[in-house]
Amino acid sequence: MWTSDIESMVFTRVKAKGNNALKSKYPNIYFTTNDRVQTEPKFPTIYLHEVGSVEQGMDLENTEINAVLNTIQVDVTDNESQGRVKEVINNIVKTMKSMGYTVISLPEFQNTNNVYRQTARFRRMIGKGDLL
Repeated sequence: MWTSDIESMVFTRVKAKGNNALKSKYPNIYFTTNDRVQTEPKFPTIYLHEVGSVEQGMDLENTEINAVLNTIQVDVTDNESQGRVKEVINNIVKTMKSMGYTVISLPEFQNTNNVYRQTARFRRMIGKGDLL
């Protein structure tokens, strides 16, 4: 089903644009869709995952999914500074906006045990034939 590929497509685009814009300044930048890592943590880390998409645009037959209201959450963590996290999340916001997403939760800052984190959520209607 086409909807199961959305997270992967968004992740690929965010990672490609993020690497182009941030890799020279942050050579250890790490992009992931997994909430657990098996290796030594790398910072900054960008964790992207899909949360609660909702079917939209049902037709009378209702035999396939025509569109979804897709929600993506992005968490950026770093062990050095809040400024680094802000720079990375601002880049992610620009990338998500370029794909037609609306920011539904502006980056929220948290600092726990010297790990700096910002979380943002994005939403977009995606039709069956849409390209990201």
